[in-house]
Amino acid sequence: MTLVAQLIQIPFFLKYWGKESYGDWIVLTGLPMMLVLLDLGVAQASANRATVWAGANKWVEVKCSLQTSFVFTYLLGVLIVALSIVLNKYVSWSELLKLRTIAEADSGKVIFYMCIYLSLSLVGGPIDAWFRVIDKAPLGAFLISNRRLIDVGVSIILLIIGTTMVQIAGFLAITTLISTIVLIFFAKHYSPLPLFGIKSASWSEFKSILKPSLAYASIPLSQTMTLQGSIQMLNQLAGAPVVVSYVMARTLMRLIIQFGVVANNALKPEISRMAGQDRMKSAYEFTLKISKILIFFSVCAYIAIVFCGSWIVQMWSGGVVDIDKYNLAAIGMHTVLNLSWFVPAALLIATNKNNSISAAYALTSGGALILWIFYPTAFAPVIAASFLMAFPELVVTIIFWSKFKMSKRYENSDSGS
Repeated sequence: MTLVAQLIQIPFFLKYWGKESYGDWIVLTGLPMMLVLLDLGVAQASANRATVWAGANKWVEVKCSLQTSFVFTYLLGVLIVALSIVLNKYVSWSELLKLRTIAEADSGKVIFYMCIYLSLSLVGGPIDAWFRVIDKAPLGAFLISNRRLIDVGVSIILLIIGTTMVQIAGFLAITTLISTIVLIFFAKHYSPLPLFGIKSASWSEFKSILKPSLAYASIPLSQTMTLQGSIQMLNQLAGAPVVVSYVMARTLMRLIIQFGVVANNALKPEISRMAGQDRMKSAYEFTLKISKILIFFSVCAYIAIVFCGSWIVQMWSGGVVDIDKYNLAAIGMHTVLNLSWFVPAALLIATNKNNSISAAYALTSGGALILWIFYPTAFAPVIAASFLMAFPELVVTIIFWSKFKMSKRYENSDSGS
């Protein structure tokens, strides 16, 4: 949904702000988004654990796991907002990020409002887990995804009437607060048991999910590191207009990844439930079949976008942005590689057994970014950004398919087989 939102709103940003201002907005708002790493994967690990408990009808454990996740998210949100207040007193964002169209006072306000926006968005993790354990995962995914469409609608209206960056950031925080309240209302309405609250939160439960949560966090951490790191480096080396061109090309190519994201999100609750029922062999066979189909379609989509993408970007931007097929091919390589391991990895993620691949993903992402920082001119900026995204995907793809013999792991795991 995030990519769909970008597809819709980017032309409006370019029309009303231009490449320079929109590029500065991307760079500035990208910083708060990096704080999502502080989640440490607790929400996802807790969701997996709670769904396994739900599959085994252990509702006391479900309640404990969910409420522990809620408490952690609340405290994290307060920390993020407090951190933004402190940093705004000591950091000159416009100077640090080489922003050309945002005043220093305004950049600090944008950071503050976007940190509130992020903190409220993080609550979506435990709420998503709540929908999963009451067997309403599709409804939860639909409602949470459509929060982003509300953000898009608000942003477009504000752009048309001529509001400032600070006002847009503030309104995004307000609409996210409202949508979070609506999500909680729906979850409580459909929940057969009173799962919402904090009284059942447990320190021992938090410690039990910390290790698998750190393993899960490595995946979004790595993706944030490469996606936001490439934007910040491109801005420093090539400027805001290049950032806009790169983001548009990357957004177009990352539509391919949505096949994998949707499949992974759909498979995880079912796999967790099957794990609670001791039916992992069936889960493995079904997941492998889905993976092969999606990999084939991703390759076809990649080839099509490479040859048609330049025309699409020109039409999409109203002729403001242009990019050739060679850069498109380089930027899009990571999407096919990601799909080739991320979909079958749902088997590991859903059962909190993804430590090894998560660690490899994080280490290679961090290593690639560090190399670019120390050797910024070794390659053209866009090629370097493409390598930053593709290298971790290639390494993890090789590791996953060569060393993780899931067929043997789950070969005799179904009960009664």
